[in-house]
Amino acid sequence: MLAFLKRRRAPPGLTSVGLLDDGVCLVRVARGASGRPQLTACEYRPWGADGERKVLARLAADHGLKRARCTTLLTHNDYSLLVTEAPEVQTNELKTALRWRVKDLIDFPIDDATLDIFDVPGAAASGRAREMYAVAARNPAVQRQVDLLTCCGVNLDIIDIPELAQRNLAGLLAADQRGVVLLSFTARGGLMTLTKGGELYLSRNLDVGLDLLRTADASGHFSRIVLEVQRSLDYFENRFRAAPINHLVLSPSARNIPDLVTYLGSNLSVKVEVMDLAQLLDYATTAPAELETLGLATLGAALRREEMAS
Repeated sequence: MLAFLKRRRAPPGLTSVGLLDDGVCLVRVARGASGRPQLTACEYRPWGADGERKVLARLAADHGLKRARCTTLLTHNDYSLLVTEAPEVQTNELKTALRWRVKDLIDFPIDDATLDIFDVPGAAASGRAREMYAVAARNPAVQRQVDLLTCCGVNLDIIDIPELAQRNLAGLLAADQRGVVLLSFTARGGLMTLTKGGELYLSRNLDVGLDLLRTADASGHFSRIVLEVQRSLDYFENRFRAAPINHLVLSPSARNIPDLVTYLGSNLSVKVEVMDLAQLLDYATTAPAELETLGLATLGAALRREEMAS
C-alpha cells in the first residue's frame, strides 16, 4: 500500500489540554508495561495576539489531537463539589436520586447541571453510612469548553476537575499508601487534598496563592496555611477513624519559597517536602518550566487511569 494512504495511528496515552488565563498547556502521558508514567509530550503556548482559537488549532494540528484521546479541566467557578449521604437505591439509579439531594445545595438550577458522582472512601472502616461526592457542573461552562476544543480539532473524551487531577498526582507518591496531604499553588490560590491509596478523602480550596506567599509580610499567610492543614488532618483522623497522616508534600512551585517549607516543618508534626517530578516520571521529551507551575493540574489530568476514573 502507498505510504500516504496509510491511516496514521493515534498517539498512545492520554493527552491533557489545560486552558489557562494566558495560554494553553498540553501534557501527554503514556504508560509502559511497568505502569510507570512517561511524559511523551509537554508544551505551553501563550495566547498572544492570535487568540485562543488560532493557538489551539495550531497546537491540535502539531500534536495530532484529532486522533488522540484528550481530556481537559473545569475551573473552580464552573462546578460545585459536594458531599452527601448516598441514597439507598440501585446503582443505576444513584445519579437520578442524588440530583434531588443536591438541587438545594448549589446556586444554579439543577436542570442546568451535569452531575457525576464517586464514593467518599472509608465508610466501612469507620462505621459511617456510605457517602458520595457529587460534581455538579454548569452546563453552559461544559458546553463552552466542548465547543471550543472540538472546533479547534481536539478529540475531547473526558472533562475532569482539579481535585481528581491532584489525586492522580498524589498517587505517584510513595507516601500516598499511608496517606498524604498534597498542597499546590497557583498565582492566586491553592488546593489541598488528603488522599490515601489513590482515593480522595478530603479537599479544600485556599485563597492564598503564590502572589501573596512571595510578599515580604507573608508570615501571616503561612500561619493560615498551617491552621487549614491542621484542621484538615484532625478532621481526617476523627471523621474516618484513621491513623494520622504524617506526610505533607508541596507542589514544585513552593521550591522558590523556602521559608514556607521551613515554617510548615516547624509548626506541623508531619514531614514536609517539595514534590520532585523528575523522581516520579520518565521523560521522553523536554518539559518546559511552566509544567511545575502553570501545568501541574494539566499533568494530573493526563495521569488519569481508567481503573481509578470517576
